[in-house]
Amino acid sequence: MRVLKIIANRIVKNPIKVITLTIVATLLFAVGAQQVEMATGNNTLIEEDTKVYQNNLKLEQEFGGESVIVIYEVENESDLLNPNTLKHMKDLESQLRSQDGIYSIVGPHTVVQNISEKKAEKYEEGLTEMADGLAEMGEKLEEISTNIEEDASSQLSLPDFGSKFSEMEKSIGKMVEGQKKLEQGTGELINSYSRMGSQLKDVAIKLQQYTEKIDKSAAGRQAQQKQASELKQVGLKLDKMADQMISASEQSAQLPNVSRNTINGLQGLEKGLRGQHSQLNKMSEQQAQQQKDLEELADGLAEMGESLVSMSENLSEMITYSDSMSPGIPKKQETLDQMIYEDNGSLRSMFDDIIIDGQYMTFMVKFTGNATDADKSELVAFVKDYMEENPMEGISTMVSGKPVLDDSIRREMKKSMQKMMGLSILFMILVLGIVFRVKWRILPLVIIMIAVIGTIGLMGWLNVPITMVSMAVFPILIGLGIDYAIQFQSRFTEEMTGEEQ
Repeated sequence: MRVLKIIANRIVKNPIKVITLTIVATLLFAVGAQQVEMATGNNTLIEEDTKVYQNNLKLEQEFGGESVIVIYEVENESDLLNPNTLKHMKDLESQLRSQDGIYSIVGPHTVVQNISEKKAEKYEEGLTEMADGLAEMGEKLEEISTNIEEDASSQLSLPDFGSKFSEMEKSIGKMVEGQKKLEQGTGELINSYSRMGSQLKDVAIKLQQYTEKIDKSAAGRQAQQKQASELKQVGLKLDKMADQMISASEQSAQLPNVSRNTINGLQGLEKGLRGQHSQLNKMSEQQAQQQKDLEELADGLAEMGESLVSMSENLSEMITYSDSMSPGIPKKQETLDQMIYEDNGSLRSMFDDIIIDGQYMTFMVKFTGNATDADKSELVAFVKDYMEENPMEGISTMVSGKPVLDDSIRREMKKSMQKMMGLSILFMILVLGIVFRVKWRILPLVIIMIAVIGTIGLMGWLNVPITMVSMAVFPILIGLGIDYAIQFQSRFTEEMTGEEQ
């Protein structure tokens, strides 16, 4: 009682200060009341320090928490799985990436994106291997070209036999002329031998005849007989020499044929040499042409090698800047069908969980375990606005999931609380106006409204959310507050009336 009297005395002595402080406090509580939040999470039903709650929190942190599910509904499956629908999902995902508290986004477009990325990796591997192969092939071709050029330049050319053949032909010509002269001289020699033999034969015969005449005429004369004997010996020698010359002439009769055969052989040799000379000339021309062809081949291979190396460098540059050609949603239906359907026309198994009965397709946004109700409400509102602003012809959409339900509950709680407060105020005004017949009959309602604002504002400043449990306190607070306010005002009025009397 003593404390209350002290407080009462202070209030009586400083009414202006008390009123000012009350107004300031009420304004501060009104600001705090704007910050109060509605809560419908698990922490409103169970203590956060319990083992069950902590285990569930760890699970959500590792594998994600609640999910918002957007359902696309059509009558024909082909209307679902087309580039436009997947682009619609892709655009929504791109805008959701700026939202807080998102663990993952899963939909047909993400599956197609993963398939496209896998294909892009294979393409990049193939391009890398192709670039390496082209570079290696180009280097090999350039190496082969260099070797061919070296072989072509170092290839031994045929010796210059032309001058040799000309000299040989001249020599053979001289030999032929000599043999012809030899043939002619041999014939003359044989004839000379024959004539000389005949002449010697005639001389020998004449000497023999002359000797016989001397023998007959020189009978008894030794000197003449001796001379005749000597002449006879000379005649015999001449006769023998004549026989030898005639025999030599007869034996040398074949010498002209030898010269003729030699001439024919030399002429054949000359003809053969000319043929060999012509063949060597052809071989030289062929070798020159072959060397020219080898040089052209080397140049062509070198050019081809440079082209292959250039192609390899271009492919390598494409691979280096391949991030500018990142995989995405196909623009052609044929390409998309090749990704989502098997060869037999059936849907790939990876789409079983997100495409149901060929009429429903899901787009799921999973929150992190520590996502706040404000994050969830903001995302739900964003998704709903996106669906309303970007409708798709022939496709109906529905946004569902526990976060959507909780958001609806929070909004309904807020509406219900506002409605309850409004109806309570209206009902209290009617009751106080009819039953409480005093001058300041509405004053208890003002006091209780200040108390309610103070309670809600204090909850806002202390980050204490309004739950379905705490909502039940406000009707009790209003009822008890009105009751005590009426009693207080009645007792105050009685005291004031007693003092006046």
